[in-house]
Amino acid sequence: MKNFTKITLAALAAVMMSCSGDDSGSPANGSCETDVAWLQSGKFVDYKLSQFGFDAGSMKMSFGNCNGDGFVTTREMRDPNGTVVSTTSDLIFQDGNFVKNDVGSDGIDITTLYKKNAALGDIWTETRTDGRVITHEVVNMDSTVTVPAGTFHCKVYKYTTSTAANESYIFWSDEIGQIMEDAGFFKLELQNHNYN
Repeated sequence: MKNFTKITLAALAAVMMSCSGDDSGSPANGSCETDVAWLQSGKFVDYKLSQFGFDAGSMKMSFGNCNGDGFVTTREMRDPNGTVVSTTSDLIFQDGNFVKNDVGSDGIDITTLYKKNAALGDIWTETRTDGRVITHEVVNMDSTVTVPAGTFHCKVYKYTTSTAANESYIFWSDEIGQIMEDAGFFKLELQNHNYN
C-alpha cells in the first residue's frame, strides 16, 4: 500500500502539471517577467490529496526566485502521516498567454499549467514525449467551489489524455492558481496558501 501511495502521489503531481498552445501576448519565455498574479516569488500553495475518497497525503508547491529562465519551484509530496516522500525542483515560467512548467527542471516534458485570459470554449493541446496527447477545454467561466482553504470563483478546464478513459476537471482562480482537480477516483484540493 505504501508503494501504491507513492505512485499515486507521483501521478497526481504529473497530472496537475498539464496542456499547451498559443504564444501571443504577454512576456516571452526565458525572462523573469510575468503578468500572472499567482506566479510570484515567496508564495506557496498546499493541496490535500485523496484517492477513492481516502486521504492520500498532500503536495506543497513553493515558488522561489527566478533564475533567468523561470521561477524555481519546490514540489514537496507528503504521505497521509505528513512524512515527506519526495521533493522535486520544477521551473515555472510565463510564455505568452500560457504559464508552463518544466517538471523536474530537465527540459524534457514542458507542460502548460494555465492560460491567461482564457475564454469559454478555448481548447489547447500538447503531445508529450511518450506520444500521449493532452487536451484542455475551458468548460465554465464562473464555477463556485469550496475546498479546505475556502470558497472560490473559478474557471474550469476539462483535461483529457489519449491514454486514459476518464476526464479530469481542473478549477482555476486567476489570483491564486489551481484550486481543485477532480478526476473521479482522485481529488486535489487547496488547503492552504499565502496569497492575501
